[in-house]
Amino acid sequence: MDLYSVGEFAKLTGVSIRTLHYYDEIGILIPLRKDNGRRYYDRSHLVSMQKIVTLKFLGFSLEQMKELLLQTDWNLKETLQFQIKLLEEKLLGLQKVMKALDHSIHLAESSETIDASIFTSLIRGIQYQDEHKEWLKDIYTEEKIDEIFSIHPQRQQELEKKFTEILSKLKSKHGSNPGAPDVQYLVSQLMDMLQEVVGEDLPDFFQRTKGSKIATEDPAFPLPLDSSEQEWLRNAIKVYLENAGIKEEADK
Repeated sequence: MDLYSVGEFAKLTGVSIRTLHYYDEIGILIPLRKDNGRRYYDRSHLVSMQKIVTLKFLGFSLEQMKELLLQTDWNLKETLQFQIKLLEEKLLGLQKVMKALDHSIHLAESSETIDASIFTSLIRGIQYQDEHKEWLKDIYTEEKIDEIFSIHPQRQQELEKKFTEILSKLKSKHGSNPGAPDVQYLVSQLMDMLQEVVGEDLPDFFQRTKGSKIATEDPAFPLPLDSSEQEWLRNAIKVYLENAGIKEEADK
């Protein structure tokens, strides 16, 4: 039986001695030990190392590698199918990050200054899109939700820019009369955006949300406002709905 010292095995496989020691320590690739305590590897270790390199390339964690290497009946097809699923999930995550970065660049190019809390809120809105879809199932069908989220990326960026500008102006007016014309004008712009996004009139939307969990704040996407600002904005929206004759329908 051919035996290889740690140094020889490292050269043969292209793996550092330090990595081999670490693999031994965590039980992924345990060498043979002679009476003098020296470590050696044989051909079976070459096969195991080939599996380790393959699994590492495919993105398996060390724990996953250890579990698979301990299996005597290694189902390669099932293993690869499982890894494809993991990679698909990672790809979706990367796509969300890329989308968030793209939208961030758009906002940075179109605004000289951006309120940090508003900016963070918008980015989280992209990152937690799946959670928001689940959240909306309380009032809409899956088909309707897909329709809401199928907005063209360019239009979405335009709405995000407008939302940022309106919310920044509203924050600057915090503490003023919520029924003042300038405040109500900004609230009306927010309501117009809401109607465009959900694709239905405000009376229908508020009637639909009455008594649903959507009426409470989404924990995955909190408004970029402190408690005092939120209360002030609620009052401003309440005034707007009353003036628009929507209050009665929303409170039934």
